[in-house]
Amino acid sequence: MTLQQELQESGKPLMSYLQDAGINYSTYTYWRRKLAHASRPEPEMAPISLRQSSPDQTFTGAVPSGATLLFPNGLRAHFGSGTEGMLMELLNKSLASHVLPE
Repeated sequence: MTLQQELQESGKPLMSYLQDAGINYSTYTYWRRKLAHASRPEPEMAPISLRQSSPDQTFTGAVPSGATLLFPNGLRAHFGSGTEGMLMELLNKSLASHVLPE
């Protein structure tokens, strides 16, 4: 039986139950949060394609210079020429927790 089930069956208020069980409230909240977080699935990262523009790609208007992110859902985010450094910094910061160190 889990602690939550025992608490519900006891009919006691949380603080009273924890005191009787010899469990510190901060310990209870720590483990409740940790277990709740562990039961949630990790969000899946969508693959992103980084490609240089090529003449055979179809764009409306002129072929842009710079960097374009192509997302699996068809969304295309273009960063103009001269913004590549800023784009790489943004990607490094936002993806740092999803990339394993070499």
